[in-house]
Amino acid sequence: MTGPKRGRVCLAARLRGVDTVFRRELATVARTPGYAALAVGLGVALFGVVAVGGGGATGFVPAIVDLLLPVEALVPAAAVVLGYRALLADAATGELAVIRTYPVGVASYVAGVLLARLVALAVVVGGPAALVGVYVGLTAAPDTGIFATHAGVDSPLLYVRFLAFVFGLGAAYLSVAAGVSAIASSRRSAIALGALVLVGGVLGGDLALLESLSAGTSAAATPDLLALTPNGAFRGLVFEHVIGVAFAPETDFVPTGRALASLAGWTLGGAVGGGASIALGRRVDAAIERVRSDE
Repeated sequence: MTGPKRGRVCLAARLRGVDTVFRRELATVARTPGYAALAVGLGVALFGVVAVGGGGATGFVPAIVDLLLPVEALVPAAAVVLGYRALLADAATGELAVIRTYPVGVASYVAGVLLARLVALAVVVGGPAALVGVYVGLTAAPDTGIFATHAGVDSPLLYVRFLAFVFGLGAAYLSVAAGVSAIASSRRSAIALGALVLVGGVLGGDLALLESLSAGTSAAATPDLLALTPNGAFRGLVFEHVIGVAFAPETDFVPTGRALASLAGWTLGGAVGGGASIALGRRVDAAIERVRSDE
């Protein structure tokens, strides 16, 4: 078999492995009632924020302003719940050992699991957030000067852009939480590691930025530093491409390319870290088996 043909066969086998794991994981997620409850709870929280804040009665951009801070905490929390046991569950139940008997590599296994969890994230987070957008679109009545005189400023497209950034934020946390779960030895340790990811991401980045500024870092470097953390990148992108479009179109809140690369990097980094942990675990298991056989 020639090299290119062998490569195509290997790629097809890997894609079949990804598809097999993806379908199995998606079925597992669908059978878990806790995720439906999570979506309902998140929806109630988002609708409550819009109702109490009053921005939803004015338009999409004011509603986004009201949602921005709660989303920075609620979406990472939902993503961590979806991902904190994603790569631990099969190992804990012994199913990972069964999966290893099939021609499914580590990369295919991790990709299938994470893709299924990302679909779940889109439903659990994107569904309620989209319904909030529909509610705002049906009920909002612009009553401020800027929206009365600039009819094109408040657009549903801005809310769609906001949802895209929300998904990017959630994907970063889900992937990191799943990657960390690969090194957990029990459900309790997975919960502890997931909580560490959540607290470290939501609070750690801003605290590190404040510490850096207090240590003498130039304020001009703030946009670059802001883009390094998932929350900072998300916040900067929303200000730059959603809120800033209406109120400060010339302001440079964050380097767009660096912020997008940061979210993508955290997402890919979590996946690579989880795969590396599983691969290392396989090697450790193989070494132990060799030692036992020598005895």
